[in-house]
Amino acid sequence: MTDDCKFLEASSRGPSCKLRNVVLSNGEVKAKCKRSDLSVICIDAYTSLSRGQDAIKQKSTDAFPWLVDSATHFENLKETDNAIIAISKAITFATKMNMPDKAYEFFVYARMMLENALQEGDPTVMQPGPKRTLIDAGNGIISAVKQQLTSAAVSDVQAELKASLLEGVSLKKAEIDDTKDLVIYHGRALYAKKLKEYKEGAENYIKSGIMQNAVTFACMAALAELMLGRPKEGLVYLTKTANSSEQKEKWHKSKMFKWTKLIFKAFVTREEEPMNDAQKLFFQLPWAFKDDKQFAERVMDSVQRRVSQ
Repeated sequence: MTDDCKFLEASSRGPSCKLRNVVLSNGEVKAKCKRSDLSVICIDAYTSLSRGQDAIKQKSTDAFPWLVDSATHFENLKETDNAIIAISKAITFATKMNMPDKAYEFFVYARMMLENALQEGDPTVMQPGPKRTLIDAGNGIISAVKQQLTSAAVSDVQAELKASLLEGVSLKKAEIDDTKDLVIYHGRALYAKKLKEYKEGAENYIKSGIMQNAVTFACMAALAELMLGRPKEGLVYLTKTANSSEQKEKWHKSKMFKWTKLIFKAFVTREEEPMNDAQKLFFQLPWAFKDDKQFAERVMDSVQRRVSQ
């Protein structure tokens, strides 16, 4: 049985991708197309990007979640340049749809990605292309807000944008106070943040003997792993945590635990049945905190988009 990507094919010009309709380098084929764990993420990334672009053509805001999904997949592939391009499309579309606040939110997300990648020496952003794309999208916001916001708001947003577009693209270069507390998480940054929070929370609740919250937090941590492109690690963590509990049977009988397993099954198999079952069961789940429910919905919606591709 081969691990080759189903879209990889030989052509007179060399190895090609049927999904992207491009000729591939031998290095990319070896790094992604012949690795089943990465080729699946790659398929999701480009399929989501395509769905996002189709929605843009239809002038539908459905484009936004598709483009964020695409960017997240590209981040999981360590292709920050492509992730920035995907979000830049969201910025430009939001600007054209007269949604400057949404555009700015996406701009902050893309800027954080770019800044982190530059600090880490990410080779995918060392060429001027990704930064130029983001600068162009940011300049589009500046032009739009001049017409739609008050002069004070325009001044604040312009100061932040211009600071961000300076050489270095650093958050620390912003010289206004109004955005110091502005922290917007999307994509991989969101899931990495949630993974840490939920694992720590689950551990604390387990020690305190508060089983319902422990199950919820462990399940959310597993889902964060899933969205980081690590479904195997997520399931291993969840199974190990449940089986090591003194109340193992209660963990496995928990509706939250069953719902999480359905989400994993839908993600892996892309089948409608587990996805439909998960959506029905979701309304029966007990939620102690609104943020957890919103996070779970975000993951469920993302998996639903994957299943519907």
